[in-house]
Amino acid sequence: MLRKVVDRARQIRRSERFKYSVAMPSRVSLHAMQRLNRGVFAVEIQENSGFFSVMQMVLFILMYCEEKSLAPRISARRGLYGDAHGKVDWFSAFFEPVQPQPEMMPKQKVRTSTVRDLVQLGFRHKYENALQLASASHLFYSHFRPSKYINNEVDSICEKLEIGASTLGVHFRGTDKKFEAIPVPWSNFCRLVETTLAQNPHLDRLFVSSDEQAFIDFFVAWPFGKPVSVAPARLLANGHLPVHFSGYPGLEIGREALVSSLLLSRCGFLVKTPSYLSAWSKIFNPSLPVTLSSPPRPDAFWFPDSRLWREQDDQYKAA
Repeated sequence: MLRKVVDRARQIRRSERFKYSVAMPSRVSLHAMQRLNRGVFAVEIQENSGFFSVMQMVLFILMYCEEKSLAPRISARRGLYGDAHGKVDWFSAFFEPVQPQPEMMPKQKVRTSTVRDLVQLGFRHKYENALQLASASHLFYSHFRPSKYINNEVDSICEKLEIGASTLGVHFRGTDKKFEAIPVPWSNFCRLVETTLAQNPHLDRLFVSSDEQAFIDFFVAWPFGKPVSVAPARLLANGHLPVHFSGYPGLEIGREALVSSLLLSRCGFLVKTPSYLSAWSKIFNPSLPVTLSSPPRPDAFWFPDSRLWREQDDQYKAA
């Protein structure tokens, strides 16, 4: 009984409506400050949440800047992926701008606002339903791309593990995701993978990524009859704690999350549970075919998985 009460309290605390109400004063202050900048929207993200939850924030910022014809100035410090003193801009460590930053007038002062949660911006209510997978990919790549050393690492792993068009990528997100998505039994998930292999005979190998070592062991032991390679991530969940709350070095967590997502994006097909990490594989590669094993919960029905589920549901109905 107590466990149910605790879980319900966590769901309320995680709910967008609750956080949106609490953040109203800081949201008003942030936008008032940014209106003082001339043609620039400058924010420093210090959010304590998953890596690709922060990437969602970046995507919404870019949408706002495109609509208002503003130049985005995005940095990310402290939080789960930076250092305690805020010296490392970890977003700039992982991504580089596609175009040079515009030069400012000598006397122009740019005020940077600190953002600790997406609700401080108020953009989800405005832009969530307008997001499309292809346009989101185009928008992001119009401004940023993974850093050269990240791409080099991904290229090297793809060559070593033979990841490519004939690879079925698999991503299973466990731990605390039960609060945001309907859990799928491991055996059911493996049968879905089997069905996908049967329907796509060109897929002759599997590549699996997960935050749970126990699931990886279960998956590798399943008799798929095809070679299985495992994502080279060293930092996995600690019991029921997700990876980003397990006390690992922040920059290493972020690097492994980004590399895993990019590796999945290089596959020829992807089967996944709801997860920002693997959903962003579709942003990195909008032509990637994806099967989502279950929908996100109604109170966490967020892009990109929300759009993936709607498109998948439409395809099933049409068939």
